Amino acid sequence: MLSVLPPEQSKAQARVLVVDDDPMVREVVVLAIEAMGYEVDACGNGVEALEKNEKRHFDLIVTDMRLPGLDGLSLIEKLRGGPADTDVIVMTGYGSIENAVQCMKAGALEYLIKPFTPDQIQVAVRKSLEHRELIRRAKEREFYRELSYLDALTGVHNRRYLDEALKTNILHAQLHGTSFVLLMVDIDDFKIYNDLNGHVMGDEALAQVGRLLKSVCRGYDVVTRYGGEEFAIIFPHVNKSNALELAYRILKEIRKTQFSGAHAQPTGSLTVSIGVAAYPEHAATAAELVHCADAALYAAKKAGKNTIEVYGSRPTGDHNRTTKQA
Repeated sequence: MLSVLPPEQSKAQARVLVVDDDPMVREVVVLAIEAMGYEVDACGNGVEALEKNEKRHFDLIVTDMRLPGLDGLSLIEKLRGGPADTDVIVMTGYGSIENAVQCMKAGALEYLIKPFTPDQIQVAVRKSLEHRELIRRAKEREFYRELSYLDALTGVHNRRYLDEALKTNILHAQLHGTSFVLLMVDIDDFKIYNDLNGHVMGDEALAQVGRLLKSVCRGYDVVTRYGGEEFAIIFPHVNKSNALELAYRILKEIRKTQFSGAHAQPTGSLTVSIGVAAYPEHAATAAELVHCADAALYAAKKAGKNTIEVYGSRPTGDHNRTTKQA
């Protein structure tokens, strides 16, 4: 569970804008918030509030409902449609359930009916900023969680993510009686490419292959870097036949892609070999499925590389290349 960041730790970062056309009300609200230690600015209308927020991007705006030029509700709607991620507390002397519902539907976090005390203002501001900090921390945690699943060099997911995705897909397949396919994709003669062109160009080639695999695969396919020059791809909700079509597309795209320095490769270009295994046809567990796909990949290498092998079967149609049984 996320802990609430104490106001004392976030004061230096939080900025609040007070918007009210009554100078006396504006001063009371500003003083109450400044007493909490936050940075506060103020203005008297909604148009000026939008202009100020575009320049500063306030964390919180405390605004009156009735303002000259642009009322509180319109201000909230424009803020929600803009790039600034700003929360809003609405103040009004014309309190009603209808107004409250309108404000909350528009996106306001809190609703204060005049007259109110400085304590009420401070409680509302504190709650709003603590809520904002909770959201920020949740997003940050999600960002770093996602970052921990990415391979920094290629931009695709990493081995850790593959392990979890395999478990998830197996569970889904068991529950719904469906199947999925795992492809192991390995760049042929990559050591030769690295030795001839250097590791910088080798890294760029790996990144280029990663981008290509993502572009060829469907949005919900799981593309990962398994390690070194080897990639693993999960194709959910498909059988061997469907997966082979995707595998041949990958082979074709790699063949026709220009890689710097690839002319010196044994085949004159950069190529890949692909091993294919299906769940539950070939394996009952994630480890077994990886083993089967690896075995098929090894068979593809033995068959001369630049080809596709399916574990335990021989697909029909040569697709410009003969495949053999793993």
